[in-house]
Amino acid sequence: MEGHSQRIPTVFPHRWTKCDPPPGPGGLVLLEEMLALGHNYFIGFVNDSVTKSIVALRLTLVVKVSNCVPGENHANDVECSGKGKCTTKPSEATFSCSCEDQYVGTFCEEFDACQKKPCENNASCMDADEKQEGSNFTCICPAGYTGELCQSKIDFCILEPCRNGATCVSNLSGFTCQCPEGYLGSTCEEKVDPCASSPCQNNGTCHADGMHFSCSCSPGFTGPACGQLVDFCALSPCAHGTCRSVGTSYKCLCDPGYHGLYCEEEYNECLSAPCLNAAPCRDLVNGYECMCLPDYKGVHCELYKDPCANVSCLNGGTCDGEALNGTCVCTPGFAGEECDIDINECDSNPCHHAGTCLDQPNGYTCHCPHGWVGANCEIHLQWKSGHVAESLTNMPRHSLYIIIGALCVAFILMLIILIVGICRISRIEYQGSSRPAYEEFYNCRSIDSEFSNAIASIRHARFGKKSRPAMYDVTPIAYEDYSPDDKPLVTLIKTKDL
Repeated sequence: MEGHSQRIPTVFPHRWTKCDPPPGPGGLVLLEEMLALGHNYFIGFVNDSVTKSIVALRLTLVVKVSNCVPGENHANDVECSGKGKCTTKPSEATFSCSCEDQYVGTFCEEFDACQKKPCENNASCMDADEKQEGSNFTCICPAGYTGELCQSKIDFCILEPCRNGATCVSNLSGFTCQCPEGYLGSTCEEKVDPCASSPCQNNGTCHADGMHFSCSCSPGFTGPACGQLVDFCALSPCAHGTCRSVGTSYKCLCDPGYHGLYCEEEYNECLSAPCLNAAPCRDLVNGYECMCLPDYKGVHCELYKDPCANVSCLNGGTCDGEALNGTCVCTPGFAGEECDIDINECDSNPCHHAGTCLDQPNGYTCHCPHGWVGANCEIHLQWKSGHVAESLTNMPRHSLYIIIGALCVAFILMLIILIVGICRISRIEYQGSSRPAYEEFYNCRSIDSEFSNAIASIRHARFGKKSRPAMYDVTPIAYEDYSPDDKPLVTLIKTKDL
């Protein structure tokens, strides 16, 4: 059962039978005698209290009873509207219809005149009335075709629309006129003026000559339509350069070394006097050459052939030939262009506590006043008897190293003196003079155990150099060190000039 509402066309009461179905729990109830096999149509009129109008509703009921024998086909069965075969299968809940040609629908109830596609040339077929039998269809032809079935092509040129001897070409959308020379327009109705489109460029003047034209060009332009610049460079006006057209004129791009309007003049690069050291200059094309004198070299003769030939370095200095004219590299302690200046290290006052500074080559020596020692007289000594071991224990480690080193040097010198004395005694005995040798040996052997009369010769080093020899008396002492911890105690000896 299928029901839907739509606009009802004109309804004639004499075609309908009035019936009054009884009401049911869900609405009206259609009795069995009201339903026949096939299509059943009902129209109900309802008063709409909202719109104050009468609403007509159409109800279509299709009633079918399956009386097909399973597995058999029946031609022109009533169930298939007499236009198809009824088929029932055990696996299906109801029957189905196989419709004849041009009939469609579930029960073959509709006739389709367009089913066989009668329209030609891709025309659209429209069935005039799907409820009636016959050839009631209409073909909607595409552009360029006509006829009942759109089988004929339209000839748009049959009326000869083109004028002035033009050729007409028919196509699907209409016709096209191929105009002869001198005419234009959709039907070639307009005569062409060859100068109407202003074919002459760059202010050229157009002259019509029948269907053709000619142009009188402005200065600087040429060509059929005055679209080309005059080639001023065709005559090669540039002597030493490249010609370039610029607008209605030209310009010469000169080769290197030349100048002038036509690149006819050569530059003289020697006018700037680029050569040094009295070297003559020879002008070349786009360049020059310096003719150097025998002692010079380089592009501009700016270099000596031997930079160190005229350089004298004093005090062990060496000449660096990598520099432009040679440079002296001085040894430490000297300065100046020829290393002739001795640097005075005493200018910085390195000696403290009124010490006297003595300048030496590549160094200096400090002569300290009484009570001060050290390379720069920076250590203060206060003499005190006894407690030597305790003082040494409390002394800074670096000061102890210096003292131990000085004592070792003194011991080695004493040993050398002793060996020399023994050698002298042995030589005296060898000469047969044993008594004096014994006395000399005795005096040598009776050296005080406290090293009171030992003599040592020590050299003081400064900046890797050795100062003059000095003689020292070595005597054990007890002292207290009041100098700063970072100032080492250099020696525990007192000087005695010899």
